Amino acid sequence: MEDAPPKVGRGLLLRAGLAALLIALLSGTAVASAVFLQVDDVLDIVKEEGRAPIALPEIDAADVGGPQTLMILGSDERFDDKKNGAGRPRSDTIILVRLDKDNDAVSVMSLPRDLKVTIPGNSVPTKINAAYEQGGPRLTLRTVKKVLSTPGRRFKVNHLVTIGFESFQRAINYVGCVYYDVDRRYFNDNAAGQNYATIDIKPGYQRICGQDSLDYVRHRYSDNDLFRAARQQEFLRQVKNQQGVRQLKDPTKLKDLARVFSRYFDSDRGLRERKELFALAKLVIFASEKPVREIPFIPDGEEQNSAYLLASEKRIEETVARFLSGKATVSARPKGKRPAQTRRRRRSTRSASLKNVPNLTSAVSEGEDQAIQADPKLDFPFYFPGRRLAGSRLDGGLSSEPTTRLYTIRDERGKAHRAYRLTSRFAGQVPEYYGIQGTTWRGPPILDDPDEMRTVNGRRLRLYYDGRKLRLVAWRTDRAVYWVSNSLMRRLSNRQMLAIAGSLRRLGGR
Repeated sequence: MEDAPPKVGRGLLLRAGLAALLIALLSGTAVASAVFLQVDDVLDIVKEEGRAPIALPEIDAADVGGPQTLMILGSDERFDDKKNGAGRPRSDTIILVRLDKDNDAVSVMSLPRDLKVTIPGNSVPTKINAAYEQGGPRLTLRTVKKVLSTPGRRFKVNHLVTIGFESFQRAINYVGCVYYDVDRRYFNDNAAGQNYATIDIKPGYQRICGQDSLDYVRHRYSDNDLFRAARQQEFLRQVKNQQGVRQLKDPTKLKDLARVFSRYFDSDRGLRERKELFALAKLVIFASEKPVREIPFIPDGEEQNSAYLLASEKRIEETVARFLSGKATVSARPKGKRPAQTRRRRRSTRSASLKNVPNLTSAVSEGEDQAIQADPKLDFPFYFPGRRLAGSRLDGGLSSEPTTRLYTIRDERGKAHRAYRLTSRFAGQVPEYYGIQGTTWRGPPILDDPDEMRTVNGRRLRLYYDGRKLRLVAWRTDRAVYWVSNSLMRRLSNRQMLAIAGSLRRLGGR
């Protein structure tokens, strides 16, 4: 029987397990600093209890004190497949993490697995994730470096880590699951023979565990790889505010961290070397207090009559430049404006008037209908938006389920809180969703550390950014908290987000 997992702090596996701010961010400055004092003990644990390192001669040695790029591969290999010899696994996820003490953020970028590339040793282009099937982590590394390099700049990868399905699920379950804001109803049982992974998750802020979390971050039925990458990056963002991550500031946890990492993850030889572990720990100290910035890899489009995503050399070059610089855009910002992250914790006193925001329409009538049904069933006020995105409609997911989801969520101490979720769907090449959430849990992790405070329609709003785009706008009362969540692809403008949040009202008034 397999040994039970060691009793490690929650923050470790959340950071490690999920694809990886992982070793890159470890658990913050305290643990990174502890590496200097306990490096020999850590290395002894990894060498004695861990798996053999992956042979990767293509790994680039980092310059002393210079930036580092980590590649995290999530493979679709399962234990039963390995035992039964059922085919070779593919890389289900390819994530790059950039640590640079001179940048103002840690960059995270996902490569879509359907990206059309020519794998080294092949003459016919295929999907990038086929590299793992053909040659494992080493060929995947060679492929990624080839695709992201330009004639004047060779793309470097300094460390590589892999994680399989079972390890991911164990990591999430072991840390007590993750509180996450699910944007819509996800359901597929393959009843019509679709042959996609099954999933059954309802919308709203909730605690999701191993199998559900894996189903969620892997999901691609009814959308595509771009949305899956957005889900994975948003999952990473919300993971870092979990209780276990906040609590893991005790450097005595470092040996447990090393023990679990060595048991569940494969890595390159450099992470077993004293000098390189020192260099990474030093870089983590510089980067641990910086925000994480997702760099979207947006291809030029899909190849006609195929599932391939296409990206020109120019598009790749622009995307890599953003990743290496940690900037949301490579163009110079307008004078007088600063990136959202540099305004962190700024308390704005200005009031915004948002009466004539384009592409919004009245939602009062449908909101009142929802309130009449939901309000009597809740023990806190039901607020609905007075305005909505033009062309959007409320969407409960399955026809058998109500449009407004009423449910109970338990906090980190086990206390029950009532909650509701309104989900709005709007048309695009692929349907997208934004949401209104209300709950009596007034301090959920998702609302930690707002980037800005702003007054709209006399209401004090808490603003949370992704680069310059608002991803979430929240409002707190004496009894509950409410927020508006942008779509995964951030399709609602900042003014639309603020106007919708400012329009929240109760039956009979504000």
